[in-house]
Amino acid sequence: DNADLRQYIARLLQEHFQVEVVPDGEAALAAARQKPPALVLTDVMMPRLDGFGLLNELRADPTTSHVPVILLSARAGEESRVEGLESGADDYLIKPFSARELLARVTAHIQISQLRSAADQAIRARDERLRLALSAARMVAWEYDLVTGKVEVSENAGEVFGLPTGKAF
Repeated sequence: DNADLRQYIARLLQEHFQVEVVPDGEAALAAARQKPPALVLTDVMMPRLDGFGLLNELRADPTTSHVPVILLSARAGEESRVEGLESGADDYLIKPFSARELLARVTAHIQISQLRSAADQAIRARDERLRLALSAARMVAWEYDLVTGKVEVSENAGEVFGLPTGKAF
């Protein structure tokens, strides 16, 4: 919400990251949708779309739902931090903050996001290998939910047993 603070943060982070600075929440949302960033650092109080509105829009969009968001605010206190975190933010930083703390939090959240992305990619690759192996062996896998008592079968179940694909019984 302050041009001087935006410039200060940009100078600080540009030493370590590629930074795009925008003047308000609507511009941030448009930029994030056009090219999803590694992280969004936003003030809670902004013109046109505040930080909570931006956070809600980012989380609702599949292309940006995974992007870590750090909220900055002058509102101190446990209640404000909890409100920010409960709203879906990855972190909540109270102004004034130290340059070292900001840099450490941004770095940590980007690294965590990269680890999550790598883990998701590994899971997708594992699932694809399993699907291929099941198909080649003409086998079927299923999952049984102990709570609901429902069974969900793998995609190749229709091919092998004539069962509807992915349907829970």
